[in-house]
Amino acid sequence: MKRLVTAAFFLLGLTGVAAACPNVQMAGVQNYYTTGQDLWSPNSYNVIAGGNQQLRNCGFNNTGWVISQPDFEFRLDGLESYNRLNIRVNANCDTVLLVNDATGRWYFNDDGGQGLNASMDIMGARSGVYDIWVGTYHSGTCSATLTLETF
Repeated sequence: MKRLVTAAFFLLGLTGVAAACPNVQMAGVQNYYTTGQDLWSPNSYNVIAGGNQQLRNCGFNNTGWVISQPDFEFRLDGLESYNRLNIRVNANCDTVLLVNDATGRWYFNDDGGQGLNASMDIMGARSGVYDIWVGTYHSGTCSATLTLETF
């Protein structure tokens, strides 16, 4: 399914842009395997938020800056036993989250958490690969912490 999403960029005539945009075909900078049960207690990961790719230039109708490859690639198992997967960022800058879930669906959030931090809930999350980009609303980078938790 993820290959179909990337293929859609090419079909839309965005081939030059898509090569530099968020790319689900690239391996995550950090790769993890975990389960819904493991995430019953919040798991946190350090990351540098932001990047040199502006989402609006990549066919997304959202404002934010990310890197091309996912900051994280999570293989998550056993999510079907939980009602929701929460993904959130904590940083001292204005953050955004871009997520491609196990079904190939895209999610975006800006300021859904505390202050200017991004946070999202994926209801009925499915097991599989989740690619996650931790970005910034404005150009530039900052240190951040990504947290995943099931409920």
